[in-house]
Amino acid sequence: MKNFTLLVALLSIISSFGQQKVAARVEALVKAKTVFRKFTPFTVANNPDAATLTKVVDKATFATLNASVTKDIATNKYTNIELEVPYNNSAVTVQLYRLEVQAKGFHVDTDKQKNIAYTGGAYYRGIIKGNSSSLVSFSFFDNEVNGIISGGTLNNLVIGKLQKQGNVSDYIIYSDAQLNILNDFTCGVTDTKQLPDVNGNAHKNGAGTLSDHCVTIYFEMDYDLFLQNNADTTTASNWITSVFNNVQTLYANDGITTAIKSVYIWTEQDPYFGSSSADYLEQFFYARPVFDGDLGQLISIDEGGLGGVAIDIGGLCSDTNVSYSDVNFEYQTVPVFSWTVEVITHELGHLMGSPHTHGCYWNGNGTAIDGCGTQAGYVEGGCDIGPIPSPEVQGTIMSYCHLVSGIGINFANGFGPQPAARILNHVESSLCLSTDCINTCINTVTGFNITNTTTTSATLTWDDETSGPWQIGYALPDNAITNWQEVNTNSFTINNLLPNTYYTFGIRPFCDVGMEPQIQNLIFATGADWCSGAQFTDTGADYNYSTNEHLIRVIKPVNPQQDIIVTFNSFETEEDYDFLYVYDGTGVDAPLIGAYSGDIIPGPFTSTAADGALTFEFTSDTNLTGAGWGATVSCTLGLNENTFTNLEYYPNPAHSSVTITSPEGITGITVYNIAGQLLLDKAVNATTAEADIVAFANGIYIFKVINGTKESHFRIVKH
Repeated sequence: MKNFTLLVALLSIISSFGQQKVAARVEALVKAKTVFRKFTPFTVANNPDAATLTKVVDKATFATLNASVTKDIATNKYTNIELEVPYNNSAVTVQLYRLEVQAKGFHVDTDKQKNIAYTGGAYYRGIIKGNSSSLVSFSFFDNEVNGIISGGTLNNLVIGKLQKQGNVSDYIIYSDAQLNILNDFTCGVTDTKQLPDVNGNAHKNGAGTLSDHCVTIYFEMDYDLFLQNNADTTTASNWITSVFNNVQTLYANDGITTAIKSVYIWTEQDPYFGSSSADYLEQFFYARPVFDGDLGQLISIDEGGLGGVAIDIGGLCSDTNVSYSDVNFEYQTVPVFSWTVEVITHELGHLMGSPHTHGCYWNGNGTAIDGCGTQAGYVEGGCDIGPIPSPEVQGTIMSYCHLVSGIGINFANGFGPQPAARILNHVESSLCLSTDCINTCINTVTGFNITNTTTTSATLTWDDETSGPWQIGYALPDNAITNWQEVNTNSFTINNLLPNTYYTFGIRPFCDVGMEPQIQNLIFATGADWCSGAQFTDTGADYNYSTNEHLIRVIKPVNPQQDIIVTFNSFETEEDYDFLYVYDGTGVDAPLIGAYSGDIIPGPFTSTAADGALTFEFTSDTNLTGAGWGATVSCTLGLNENTFTNLEYYPNPAHSSVTITSPEGITGITVYNIAGQLLLDKAVNATTAEADIVAFANGIYIFKVINGTKESHFRIVKH
């Protein structure tokens, strides 16, 4: 299991925008005497629910959409347009240029079908006419438009359709500073780890003012979001691409290039549940070891205002590249679109390298940029509280200034110079990224296994969505792998190794010139004379084991008539985060005996497998470690009595269901995810039974089949 640097961002805030790059583009167009085609998509109208809606937001303008205008723009996709938007007995004029938010090869998948039909809309960004410190994004579809105008006294002006049954033309235009509802997101855990260069120059923009690399994004939408979007995949796709248009604009305005690469929509109940953002992130992490994008984010509508959470600060080119956002869709029919944009942008900002602005990471001396989070009770570090921005200035995207009454976050402030510099530095130093938003370099290896070991050799296999080729290599722990070689099959035997010694095995895909892929590592070990009392320890020897370890060790007797016995003398791992899995046989496809974490000594364990072997798999997370373990290995004459006779299960991998048969009969089936969470508990009284897994996310699941006192364990891969 993994632990997470829970950069929880209780966000339900505002849509944030910066300045400079977008304004410079518009000003260049104006200077070149570019013609902006003029449109007036709205007509001010009375709303019979205005009195009720005033309880939600003050000083809102209600309008009727001219559907022919938005359809014209969505169909013709004019290069440059000028819109007049009514607000508070006046009009705001914006000048916009069209852009592409989707990466080439963009696709939308569902739990039922890959690459569903979707054409997208017309996406624009720009500024308020004549206001170079403002920022604007608009998205047009055949029968809908939405946008955010940020700048000056407007704060963040939201333009969206009122969320009521059957509505297609009634719109609301309001400043989110005028909302009479409070953000109820809470911050579960703050980041306290030591960031690199806290007192150095990371606050300076060493990467220049523009990024040469492109960060592509994968979004997964939960079932509730699908329902909120009229249970329609096109409407849901319009919503997420509209949201991302705003997110992309925020990053682009600070010189950071992003593109949406793929979307996954749950059209039936999704498998995610829990009481905290960390619960959802952990499940997403295990459900999506591979996705089509450099960063991934699960977006949900969940009870309790769970906020947002990123697995780490700076997760590019690693497996710590996922985040979670709990969003608000509407409040009493008022679309709170800008809150959604903020939480998504904020969590991606963590993954791209920025901590919170109230933490003690800034200014070249380990102090805070602002004190909003600290004043609100979310302390990160021991430095003095930073300054509180004035109501006129407000906070930036990575701040908690939405929690300070009367301050808020001004999207025209963008990320701010120092967070933007950190993000640019991390993006530019992440060599797995492309420069064209097309060619991604993603390591799609999802699992390892060891099928045989001797005292001087080991045979390793791996699972991958692709068929290769790969580059593989190995080295002693803590040594760099230098002996890379190309292989074309997903199995490799390493010879001439030292007995009873740990090694690190690395695998990576081939990528385009200039791109360096993430390396997937596995720690393995050679065999020993186990029946003579050899010791089995963690990798740390006299010290703690390391973070981010994935270890598989097969302990197998030389004499197949003997069975391995492992007796632990000591055991200490980070409880609930670092786990040792024990399997009855050779490899992780053998029946799972159990998973162990904490400081309670497990076992002893005796193999009942035909070959007398036991396999141990260990995973540690990105944070704390423990002293590890020490165990004595011995052997006994094997009885080789299987607990279940002639048990069969198929198919594997499976998509919708798994069939299990046993002539002895089956009385129960339970299914767990790799994190140990119970997903299915089914009573059975038959010799053949089926387990429905259609609602499960793709990944690995542990099955336990029961008949009275007998039980058997096996793994199923859902794809």
